[in-house]
Amino acid sequence: MSKFPQQAIVLAAGLGTRLRPLTDVVPKPVLPVGGVSILLFNLYLLKQAGIRDVTINLHHLPNRIRKLFRDGKSLGLRLRYSFEPRILGTAGGIAQALLDMAPRPTFILNGDILFDLDLKKMAEVHRRSGARATLACIPKDRAQVSSFVEFDAAGRIRRIAGGPALEGKIPRLKEAIFSGAHLLEPELFAGYPRHEFGCVIRQVYQPALQRGEKLQAHEHRSSWWDLGSLGELKRVDRGLWRRELSPPILRLWEQVRRWAALKL
Repeated sequence: MSKFPQQAIVLAAGLGTRLRPLTDVVPKPVLPVGGVSILLFNLYLLKQAGIRDVTINLHHLPNRIRKLFRDGKSLGLRLRYSFEPRILGTAGGIAQALLDMAPRPTFILNGDILFDLDLKKMAEVHRRSGARATLACIPKDRAQVSSFVEFDAAGRIRRIAGGPALEGKIPRLKEAIFSGAHLLEPELFAGYPRHEFGCVIRQVYQPALQRGEKLQAHEHRSSWWDLGSLGELKRVDRGLWRRELSPPILRLWEQVRRWAALKL
């Protein structure tokens, strides 16, 4: 299996409709939480894990993100941008970005999540399992959703979002929520139509399960927030400034604040 991943894609193309009117003038990943752009948290996690090559996909207000982060050199990163004239969704966005990247294992992170995921531990789970993709999953009570990742005692994913189950005898399955972070082998996207809109769950992972490809769940039980709504963004911002959140996420926040102050 592959060595530790050296590259990542951060998905930052979304319109941020739930955060309007803020996102009419500022792209969602640049909005501040605790005085720091949301996107910086995930860039910092990647850098701390030793990943330097990061592609950010763009569509809505792309120049705001380019001007803030530029080529990433000041952050100790090598940033590239994958612009989508027409928004391509999670599957299409990943597929387009991969065209200009090395054919190696690639972390994918949503640009609007805040969490303290241990990327090195996740990569080790991926390596040991021999999976084609590993999805970081959070407990099902963390968000109000109606579809889940279902996996067995060994962490092998059997069904995603109510799609067809992996063939064979299905053991008792655990349900969890896909966190928006995954680690994949680019071969999964071989043959994906170029520049076609799609959902990575429905157009890539569900068909992969039907083909018998191995997908793995990695359980993340620590902090996680989806900052795509105004209520959650305000709640987390307030929790940081009041220091009411968990010690690990407060430490991460302080580290990112110092990093941003020094580098940007």
